[in-house]
This record gives sequence, structure tokens and C-alpha cells, in this order.
Amino acid sequence: MVHALCKHYSPPLLSLTHPSPASDGTLETVAYHPFPPPSVLAAPKIALELRSLGFGYRADFIQRTAKMLVDEHVSTAITSCGREAPEKWLVSLRDLETSRAREELLRFVGVGRKVADCILLMSLDKKEVIPVDTHVHQIAMKHYGFRTPGGSKGKIAMTPKLYDGINTKLADIWGEYAGWAHSVLFTADLKVFSSYGMPMSSSASMEATPSNTSSRSSRTGDNAPLDAEAHSRHLEVDSTSLAERVKKRRRTNV
Repeated sequence: MVHALCKHYSPPLLSLTHPSPASDGTLETVAYHPFPPPSVLAAPKIALELRSLGFGYRADFIQRTAKMLVDEHVSTAITSCGREAPEKWLVSLRDLETSRAREELLRFVGVGRKVADCILLMSLDKKEVIPVDTHVHQIAMKHYGFRTPGGSKGKIAMTPKLYDGINTKLADIWGEYAGWAHSVLFTADLKVFSSYGMPMSSSASMEATPSNTSSRSSRTGDNAPLDAEAHSRHLEVDSTSLAERVKKRRRTNV
């Protein structure tokens, strides 16, 4: 979706030549496009166009948010740093206190607490912010003894009170780089990374066979080192299913 957005609404920024994904020794030239400015995305027709590009319900959010930015920051003149006034304002959120910047983000159409916190951490340099979802809730319970009243049965709703409780618990443990710690643990908990980069002992490498490798890799949470070939196959299989797992998690969180 990001690639479609940039390619459809912005001219190429540069083109680079890469080896072909087919690994047949051929080269291909790929054009890279920057993000379009808010003024381009603010027109009413944009929502329909974005739907045709596969954005679904997000199409209206993007168009309405872009229009909000353009309406509130009227000037579309390009600043000395190459940004429109709305873009310059967005970048200025980095200089605000975290709580104030969050308030501004929550005004946008379709932006809730979790998405706002993702933007604060990943785009606005607020390294202490912890975006909380069901997955982070599970990490807090599994590794840090977080207890949720009535949480042992059924699905738990992510209420503002629960969100704040998880945030406070983890922030007290991780400190000023809590957002970074969150990102490391979130990634490490994905199965595809469970044994990635783990050192292999020579004895373990000699003992690994297709049969016992298969049985080890099928056990949930088993980080036993694999031989190089089996390890590569293990990552390849997991990588193909990672996208589906992420999609499923996103659908659950929505």
C-alpha cells in the first residue's frame, strides 16, 4: 500500500539497479518514489482512487486527515527545507512533550491510542513510548508477571485503564528506552526469529539430521540450534507464514 501510494501520487526520486529477485544473474532497475505531500491527498476524489489501490477503509481516513492538515495549515508554499506547511507542522511534533504530541495525533481521523503511540515511537523520536496491543499484553503477563483482573478466562478487551496499567508496568521496568525494549521483545517473540542468529555448536551441528531437526523445530518455543541447511529451511518456511501471522494479528487488534 505504501509503495502504491507513493508511486501513484509522486514522481520518482531516483532509480537504482538491483539483482533480479529471480536470482538468475539478471539486473532490474527499480524506481523509488517519495511520499506525496498532504495537498495532493486532500482532494475528495482521492478516497475513491485509494480504494482502487487496495486501501479499503483506510482510504477515507487518509483523505480526510490530509484535508484536515491542509485546512488548518493553509499555506501550501514549499518551505526552504522542501516541505509544505502541513509537513513542517507534523515534523514540529518532535519538539513537543510526548503527552502534547499525542493529543495532536489523536485528533486525526482513524487514529487511536495505539496508532498514536506507534507514530510517537517510530516517527517522532519518543523513545520512551510503548504501543500496547494484545501481543504486548501477553508479553507483560508472560515475562513480567502482569496480572489482569478476570483475565484468565475469555478474551480481554483493551480498555484505556488496562492500556495505561500495562504501559506503567513496563515503563517502570524498562526506563527511558522502553519503546526500544518493546520493539525488541515484540520482534523476538515472533516465531520466525526464535533461533535466528543463534550460534551453533559443532556437536549440535554434527548431530542434527533431517528427522531430529524436524521434530525439534516443530516444538513451540524450542530454540535448539540447527545445522546450517536445516536452519535455512526452517527460516524459509517460517518466513512464508510470517505475513499471514502478522495479518491475523492485525485483524485481531482491529
